[in-house]
Amino acid sequence: MPVDYNRYDKEIIELLEQLVLPWWEQFGLSHLCQSAGTLAEFNKQRLPEQIKVSIKKRQGKKVATRRVRHLNNIDQAVAAWPQDHQMATLYPRLICVLKGQADLHIADYAVHCPQSHFLLYRPNVPFAGGHTHLIKRSPDDNLEQRYAEILWFSGQTDDEHRIRLWTCHSQGDRHWAKPRFDFCFIERSEVMQSYHLFIHELMERAPGYQGIAHAAFLAFLRLFIRELKLGHFHYGGTLSSPEAANKSTSTIEIAQHYINRHLNQHLTTANIADVVYMSRASFVRQFREETGQTFNQYVTARRLEEAQRFLSQGNWRISEIGQFVGLKPAQLRNLFLKHLGTSPSAYRQLQNNRQK
Repeated sequence: MPVDYNRYDKEIIELLEQLVLPWWEQFGLSHLCQSAGTLAEFNKQRLPEQIKVSIKKRQGKKVATRRVRHLNNIDQAVAAWPQDHQMATLYPRLICVLKGQADLHIADYAVHCPQSHFLLYRPNVPFAGGHTHLIKRSPDDNLEQRYAEILWFSGQTDDEHRIRLWTCHSQGDRHWAKPRFDFCFIERSEVMQSYHLFIHELMERAPGYQGIAHAAFLAFLRLFIRELKLGHFHYGGTLSSPEAANKSTSTIEIAQHYINRHLNQHLTTANIADVVYMSRASFVRQFREETGQTFNQYVTARRLEEAQRFLSQGNWRISEIGQFVGLKPAQLRNLFLKHLGTSPSAYRQLQNNRQK
């Protein structure tokens, strides 16, 4: 049965089908750039021809932030510069400029991004949000006559099967958003997987990443549009419970979430403390106070749990599972022998026998 769209659903479908998808098919990575912590680092990439950059120093100081659960999502800000309307988050966000030219204040510079261009905000790089995306570039620049519209994608939240989308608008010093475009997809994991593959390829830049990234985002957009047409989305980000809007998330909970998503990497107290903008000593003390475990105990327990899950649910080789959880095969074997009294292979066989 055809889905009866309301006018807002139809508007966002048309926006994706008539603008974003054709732009990506035509221009792809040639119209995309990525944020960086400094202007010098930003300029090292091959920038799209129409992208311009200028210096814009921050005026205020960094302050600590509290992460607040809002509309089924966590605001993952780990630092903020209120005077400059900037924040840094744990996870990347992707934008597409739909209309006009957006002036994007990143760290201590501004990126002047025209229509049909994309920009990836990398994790932990300060960027401006919730404020006008227009900057006066000369004394004669009349901001009231300028307008910019931006489409945002965010896929890193507590729910692994949720992709969020929304638009924001700037004219002069006014800024507003359309919350009706805040869609949360929970029906199809393929949507999330395509998006995350795209982001991963962009950030890692392994050999041949360009073709993979282009195809992944193309697949994501087509899946995204199809899910909209089928009505497989939650509209407006409704809360799952009355308490959700008031539940705060501590810095340690954010650190745990980061650890859980990066078990395959080398994790230390120093680099995780840096991720959540804490000193190592404070992080170590607070982590134990809140979790009842040392950092190493927590990471070890999570790696063991993930390895058990992989062994129970699939036919992955032991060496592959070790890579997934950040351990060499010998380390994985020793972990199982120490905590479970059996080898990974014997554990898998036991689970297979139980499932028969």
